[in-house]
Amino acid sequence: MIALLLATLVLSGCGVDFSSGKPGTEFFKSLKVNGTTTAGAPLTLVLAYAQNNPVDVAVTCELRQGSSLVKPIGTQTVPLLSGGSPTATPVAGSYSFEFNVEKPGTYKAECYTPADQNNYIIRQFTVRAGTAPTTAGG
Repeated sequence: MIALLLATLVLSGCGVDFSSGKPGTEFFKSLKVNGTTTAGAPLTLVLAYAQNNPVDVAVTCELRQGSSLVKPIGTQTVPLLSGGSPTATPVAGSYSFEFNVEKPGTYKAECYTPADQNNYIIRQFTVRAGTAPTTAGG
């Protein structure tokens, strides 16, 4: 019981909580999936964020179908904001990741902060079947 109390105090001591705060202070601002949504076609995930934290923030993006992980899309670390705090003016930024989806279906691109998985953003999209390439002659 004492170990649990000490761990709680240590983890809360950094003063960074991504999942609560005043409206408008969310870390993730938008998530888009750009490109032709057909099986096998290249897609680009574009993640926009606003950093006002005095710590580096790791971000993980994944492709999911329902709750099942299809594949990782990418990871990045947003650098800390020197002098950052909940009241600091956020610095906007974005990352983009290239990926593709091999099979038709409904998918979710999901990005989250591993330090607080309650801090996430999701974009659902549908992938159509690709058309078979045609060949001349033969």
